[in-house]
Amino acid sequence: MKKINCIFCKTDSTRSCSVEHIIPESIGNVEYTLPAGVVCDGCNNYFSTKVERPLLELPYFRDMCYRARIRNKKGNPPRVQGIHLQSLIPVDFVPDMEGTGPSIAATHPEDEKRWINFLGTHERGTLVVPVPIPPDEMMLSRFLAKVAMEVLAMRLLDVPDGISEIVNRRELDPLRNYARRGCGVRFWPFHKRQLYPYDLTFVESGSAPYEVLHEWTLLYTDHKELYLVLALFGVEYTLNMGGPELDGYKNWLRSNPNRSPLYPNGIEGTGPCLPPEA
Repeated sequence: MKKINCIFCKTDSTRSCSVEHIIPESIGNVEYTLPAGVVCDGCNNYFSTKVERPLLELPYFRDMCYRARIRNKKGNPPRVQGIHLQSLIPVDFVPDMEGTGPSIAATHPEDEKRWINFLGTHERGTLVVPVPIPPDEMMLSRFLAKVAMEVLAMRLLDVPDGISEIVNRRELDPLRNYARRGCGVRFWPFHKRQLYPYDLTFVESGSAPYEVLHEWTLLYTDHKELYLVLALFGVEYTLNMGGPELDGYKNWLRSNPNRSPLYPNGIEGTGPCLPPEA
């Protein structure tokens, strides 16, 4: 058995068993994974419980999963929580997975009968759903750092000694340490802009229309800077893998009329597409 080391903690991960999802399975990724050992079991579990889960349980991502009708890992439909204003009973909105409309039920089973009785004696009521605020930037930044390392690993999987090159590259140590431990840099900034609506339907000649939940690429600039460019639900996030600076990417945008590295020839889709912001 050939020895392999984890791309994050660099320890021997030859006997690790966990397959690593670059984008969490809970937001629709079942295809893009790294083989066991590229990320050791310890780091895999850490990212799942300490970075991804807290991030994806925030109202923003719960709302996006609801809108996109993404089932969770157990196959259950997504849900968002609101409140029935007159009875003050928390309720869950669950989408009809066929797209015909949501169902509504009391969040806590012990409230269900009381809520039904209340509705039976009141002709009108108000359901309130909180507006989700953008996710915590520190948590999102560490998630992007994790994804950046793993996208690079996927690119080098079939290159002889490609994974070892990532492990041994000292230039990547600040990024891997920030992702895994949140240390070394107080905050690793990222660039954010809306590329297209989350429900934009893409069209290509000869293929059926489709929607995109997530996509990524790596951008290597003329100034030898490497960036992760990741789109989640139509929002583009860009992170410099070489250091916590964004000036190089902003210069790239100015030199390339604000086009996205994901769509060098523009975006073809149906629906109201928002213009990118510099």
